[in-house]
Amino acid sequence: MKNNLIQKRSKNEEPFDFSKYRKSLRKSGVTKHQANNLVEELGDIKKYFSTAELNYKTYKLLLRKSKVLAANYNLKQAIYSLGPTGYPFEILCAELLKVKGYTTRVSVIKKGKWVKHEVDLIAKRDDGCIYGECKFHNKKNIKNDIKVPLYVHARFLDIKEGNPREEFQPALFTNTFFSKDAIKYARGVNLSLYAMNYPRKNNFIDLIQKYKVYPITSLHSLKKSSQQRLLDQGIVVIKQLNRKNLLPVCRNENELVKVLQEVKILTRPN
Repeated sequence: MKNNLIQKRSKNEEPFDFSKYRKSLRKSGVTKHQANNLVEELGDIKKYFSTAELNYKTYKLLLRKSKVLAANYNLKQAIYSLGPTGYPFEILCAELLKVKGYTTRVSVIKKGKWVKHEVDLIAKRDDGCIYGECKFHNKKNIKNDIKVPLYVHARFLDIKEGNPREEFQPALFTNTFFSKDAIKYARGVNLSLYAMNYPRKNNFIDLIQKYKVYPITSLHSLKKSSQQRLLDQGIVVIKQLNRKNLLPVCRNENELVKVLQEVKILTRPN
C-alpha cells in the first residue's frame, strides 16, 4: 500500500503513510501484530482511496476482532456525531468529570460583575471546583485559535469579579484541536484545556477510553435514529443506558439485548 494515494478531508492527495496509520491503530489499543494483519487484510483496497473509505473499512475489520478496539478507533467520529447542537457534548464532559468524583451541572446561569453568563459546565469536588466552557464543532478540521481562549478567559474574569468569594478552576473543552498560540495563552492565564490533541497525555480521547465514558454514538448495535431519540432526551453516554430507556427506542427484545451486551463489553474493566 506504500504507493497508494489517499485523499484527505481537505480534498488534497498524499501518499499513504503506513506509520501514521499504524499510530492511529495503536492509540485504539491494537497491537503491532494486529496492525500488520490489518494492513494485509486491507490489501484489496483501491489504488486511490479516501480517508473516509479507509476509516470505514478499518472499523468494519476491527468489529470482527473486538468491539472495544472498533469503538476506540471510531471514537472521534462518534463524538462528532453528537451534533449538530453542542448540548450533548456538554453532558459528555459532565459525565466524564462525574466518574472522577465530581458532582456536575450543565448550562448554569452565573451573574458576572457586568453581565450574566451561561456556564456550560460546573463541576464540584471536595478538593476544588471547575467552571467549564464546552466548544463543540461539527467539522473535524476546525481548529480553536487564540480568539477562543481569549473570549472564554474574559467571561470567567467577569464571573470571578462578580463572585469574589467563589474559587474555581476555569477550563475549556473541545471536540477538535487548539492552535499553538491558544495553548500558549491558556497556559499563561491558567486556563485548563482538554482537546483531541491536548494535553499530550490524558487528553479528551484518553480520558474517555480510560474511564469508559463512551458516547452512545459509539454503539454499533444501536440504530442512528434510536441514538438521536436518546440524545434528544439528554442520554449521551452508554453508562446512562438501561432497559427502561432503551425499551421505547428498540424494535424488539433481541435488539435491546444486543445493545445491552455491547454496553457491557465496552464498560468491562480492563
